Amino acid sequence: MKRISLIVISLVLIWKSSAQITDDSTKLVYNAGTTSIVLQGDIKNNVEIERHPDTTLYNLEKYSELDRRDRKFQDLGNNGTAMFPLFYPVTSQIGRTSGLSVYDPYMVDQSQLEYYDTKSPFMDLTVVFAGNGRSVVDFKFSRNINENWNFGFDIYRITSDKQIGKSGQQDRNVVGTVFDVYTYYKHPEKPYSAMLNVVNMGWDVEETGGVYVADLPNATSDELFEYEDSEIQLNDAVSNDKRLNVHLYHQYAWQKQLQFYHEFDFISQNNSYKDFGTATDPESSIYNSYGDFYNQFLIAPDSTYERFNWNEVRNEVGIKGDLANLFYRVYLKRRDIDFNNLYHDPTGRFGELFLGGYTRFDWRDKFNVEGQAEFLQSGEYLLNAQLNSDLIFGSYKSVRSKPAFITESYFGNHHEWYQNFNSMFTNEIKGGIQVDLKFLKIRPQGRVLTMDQFTYFDQTKTARQSSDIAVLTSLGGDFDLKLTTNKEFNEAFMFENEVYYTSVAGDGASNIRVPELFYNGKLYWRGAWFKNTMGVQVGFNIHAKTRYFALGYAPEIQQFYLQDEFPIDEFYTVDAFLNMQINNLSAFVKMTNLNQQQDNGYFITPYYPGVRQTFDFGARWLFYD
Repeated sequence: MKRISLIVISLVLIWKSSAQITDDSTKLVYNAGTTSIVLQGDIKNNVEIERHPDTTLYNLEKYSELDRRDRKFQDLGNNGTAMFPLFYPVTSQIGRTSGLSVYDPYMVDQSQLEYYDTKSPFMDLTVVFAGNGRSVVDFKFSRNINENWNFGFDIYRITSDKQIGKSGQQDRNVVGTVFDVYTYYKHPEKPYSAMLNVVNMGWDVEETGGVYVADLPNATSDELFEYEDSEIQLNDAVSNDKRLNVHLYHQYAWQKQLQFYHEFDFISQNNSYKDFGTATDPESSIYNSYGDFYNQFLIAPDSTYERFNWNEVRNEVGIKGDLANLFYRVYLKRRDIDFNNLYHDPTGRFGELFLGGYTRFDWRDKFNVEGQAEFLQSGEYLLNAQLNSDLIFGSYKSVRSKPAFITESYFGNHHEWYQNFNSMFTNEIKGGIQVDLKFLKIRPQGRVLTMDQFTYFDQTKTARQSSDIAVLTSLGGDFDLKLTTNKEFNEAFMFENEVYYTSVAGDGASNIRVPELFYNGKLYWRGAWFKNTMGVQVGFNIHAKTRYFALGYAPEIQQFYLQDEFPIDEFYTVDAFLNMQINNLSAFVKMTNLNQQQDNGYFITPYYPGVRQTFDFGARWLFYD
């Protein structure tokens, strides 16, 4: 990882020294204002919005995927590990899925992939050297071939050493890389534009199984939080997730009122799990270190090998246009899918046909109303409506979706089930108000989520479908306070708060696990030092959750499951940070888990402790020429 970082930094410095473009006064003429970001959703939905690279210091210190997602996920206590959302978001995919989604947060989301329109070569380099052998490199490059054609690529790489049961230097827990290359083209004369990208992801994880605890009810704090010296449950297990997505979007804007588009995707996902550990007892059929990680062996008593393959071809064609303040889009979509695993092929290649539409009404930049509907030929559907204004916001979403393949049919070395599940029904209502008094911003909101016929994995790590309804209700919101200390230089103390109280009711409530109280806080001062030549943010990030029985993790099927043996006790963490900026160079230093006591800690997922107290450093360079 360090070698890759040094190579990237050296290339940047060499290129920087030879690529300076100046005007006659030797001042650089390119900056964030001359570099535009284009999202496919803007083009597809005829949204006119100006986007530029973020040059602020805000949240620079949040480099891990868990922090970037505001701690609203479980992971396995290390950057790059499997993740599961805490608050059960509503799916937007009503057709079939594989159900292998624990590494989805690391894959490029096509709706968020950034295309550029640059007047000069543009580079964005972020390098993080975190404590305990954790590193991140994110290198973006883009340049216009001509005024109508842009090309670029992005390399994002995570390496994380084991935080528990570490056997030596560079004993890796995670090595993950996402590489995407893209191009954006606008015809100089005809109303035609196209976006093309290829995304490749390779994620390799050496599974630990979490800390080994011989007597969990009587375990002491110093036994649970030995970190590098902890005994772990798996020593030779490896998970892999390999993905490829080839994506094309192009459109022809014949008239403002009538435009045509086509969207194409080829998606491939290959997941595997290997554990070739050696039995400690030659007479034993259980080969992991302590003999109690796997419940049963259906194929081989001395090794495990699981593999899943997903291939999908997706085509969407549609018409769209603007009618005064009303935008419309109507489309027809087809997915051709093939999914199988090593020992079982649940289906041959098959197709799904969708009919859908989207509309948006904008009124004088005061508010807009959006609506979306999508229907699958077998009866599944998605209905979505949103209202956004300066004062109130709200949404309603109703989804009937097919269950994932892995929940219905699976056979492997440790699990077997063959089931026929009904389509799942989810209903979500969200809403709130937002008040901005300059020194005080208040955004209270509520959410009611109803789930029926939803699938989950029970305490035996077996897929189940709930025959009872569960209702998840969350109340809370954002409450931010600003105390200005120097208005001229925009200096101020900021205290940002996000808090939610969540309850789960209904006969299916026992199949959902959510912390009752969830809190994120950020207390910091922003301003400038050294005669206002260095921008600064210095403060604390705070996170807390109440006690609950969080989901456990089964790496052999890459699924989170219900468990009732290991409660995640209430905890809070405080991270101290200092962010600094001079011109186009930003840097941060951070003390993670500042409040940790000796021989103590906290768990995020059962048997997986959160990151211990560490010192982290990172930097970000922006180059516009």
